[in-house]
Amino acid sequence: MKRVFVVLVILSISAGTVFAHHGRGSTYDTKKQISLKGTVSQLLWRNPHIAIFVDVKGEDGKVDTWVIEHSNIRQLAWLGYGKNTLQVGMQVTAFVNPGSNGEPIGLCQKIVLADGKEIFQRNDLPPNLRRGAAGIVVD
Repeated sequence: MKRVFVVLVILSISAGTVFAHHGRGSTYDTKKQISLKGTVSQLLWRNPHIAIFVDVKGEDGKVDTWVIEHSNIRQLAWLGYGKNTLQVGMQVTAFVNPGSNGEPIGLCQKIVLADGKEIFQRNDLPPNLRRGAAGIVVD
């Protein structure tokens, strides 16, 4: 009986961890898409998802740093992107699903470089890997 209890506790803890990872529906407002024009201030090229930090100047002149999440390294490499695709200091316009609670975070749908080139387009991912307003929600 004690062994069964221990197994149930371990399964309940691990199940919570697995399901917590892809809770994007509560993290991002996938029905809304906004554009953010700013400067890349940092890039974390790591799994499980890359993070792009963009400094965005608001109408009041205050600079907010937005943290933009995208897919994992393998999926982006499959699309031809690498850790040098974006560089700190680049001017970009990011199209994101914003944080659902108003925090400066976003789920990347695409990034447009200063020369107009569109990169990191979520629609370029296979259908089962797309998320948010520009894609389908599948987990």
